[in-house]
Amino acid sequence: MKREKLRKMILAAIFIAMIILLAFTPMLGYIKIGPLSITTIGIPVIIGAIILGPYYGMLLGFVFGMTSFLQCFMGDAFGAALVGISPVRTFIVCIVPRVLVGLVPALLFRLIMKRPTNSRTVAVFVSALAGSLTNTVFFLGFLGLLFGQTEFIKSMQETEAGHISLIALLIGFAGVNAILEAVATAIIAPPVYFALQPRKKVVGVDIGASGTKIVLMRGTKLLKTTLKQENETLEEAIIRFNPEDAEAITVTGVGAAAMPDTLLNRKVVKVDEFASLYRGATVVGKRFNMVVASVGTGTAFVRVTPFGAWHLGGSGVGGGMLQGLSEKLFGRFDPKELQALALAGDPENCDLLIKDVTTGQIGNLTPETTVANLSKAGKADDASLARGIYTLIFQSIGVMGAFCTKAHLTRTIFVCGTILDSQPIAKEMLDGIAKLHKVKFVIPENAAFITAVGSTRFVQD
Repeated sequence: MKREKLRKMILAAIFIAMIILLAFTPMLGYIKIGPLSITTIGIPVIIGAIILGPYYGMLLGFVFGMTSFLQCFMGDAFGAALVGISPVRTFIVCIVPRVLVGLVPALLFRLIMKRPTNSRTVAVFVSALAGSLTNTVFFLGFLGLLFGQTEFIKSMQETEAGHISLIALLIGFAGVNAILEAVATAIIAPPVYFALQPRKKVVGVDIGASGTKIVLMRGTKLLKTTLKQENETLEEAIIRFNPEDAEAITVTGVGAAAMPDTLLNRKVVKVDEFASLYRGATVVGKRFNMVVASVGTGTAFVRVTPFGAWHLGGSGVGGGMLQGLSEKLFGRFDPKELQALALAGDPENCDLLIKDVTTGQIGNLTPETTVANLSKAGKADDASLARGIYTLIFQSIGVMGAFCTKAHLTRTIFVCGTILDSQPIAKEMLDGIAKLHKVKFVIPENAAFITAVGSTRFVQD
């Protein structure tokens, strides 16, 4: 906690120094592009507010306002004219809008991120855009409110073309500059925000129905992984894992609710499983437009966009079915043994295929396309039966994923889950579906650990 407070104080000092530097270095604080002048002083205020929170944001905004007020005495003709009319009103015009520049984006960012599936990049972009527009709208608003009836402003309303309204005058002050400043701020803010986030080491734990996955992350880098053994406690598994100098432990999955608030003298952060899946998929997949198929005991489908994610639905087809059928048909379940057996099997001996029912071409279907899963299971040898089980599961998951993409304007399906680790047969099955439905399946390394990875983002960000 003390370290975090110190970090915020140091960052605040850096942002204040940047504000002062920009304010009193015209070539940096006011970028001239032809007749346009883009003010960059608000950018460190807005980024600092998003990172440090509303209280520090208001402090940074106050410093911004004070630099504006001081410039009224340092050769700024417009500011000097306002001070000549009323120093107090000029102080209000300079300070209040700039304090709001630090307050509004900080509050808006936190409001957007209350929904854990919302995109942090989009939240920073929108908050930065709102912060820049806040500066323009409130500065001009207070200027019109406090000085609109003065002779100085009224004289500016008289032009060669005739008298213009106060609102038209204020909009003219803003002009294209305000739009350019807002867009520039919104574009610059996200990369700076993420660059300034601490790269902590965090242990991520996903307690699922079919096992507990543990990862060690530093920022977005996956350092190592492990699985909790059946004969050890979670504490013993983490100690064996040797998490080095990890600062926190994040926990997600079905067993997260029962976890204590501290574990091994580290804070335990309990994270929503769905949000962890979404964050982990975007971090590992480096994509923001896809369907995520999380294949665990069953299968869940999640739509991921740059603006957030939502649950599309699910199926009971998954690892639970694979284990149950294996135990019933072969008397045991060993994933490696089952896969080796399946790779030696012949799908023609277990499944009904297109070439079994017709010699002609049916649309874009190949002769090897499955018509009915396990329809020949009664006469199949063990190897072909094992292959038939895999075909049933992964073709079902693949087809459901393909249908999801067609309804949601994407062609990419990011597939993760424990069942996929060391399962090349899964890729073989899904590649067939990909060719048939013109979609792309992405199976990452460490597919079983995606949700554990995602849980750490709630401490890292």
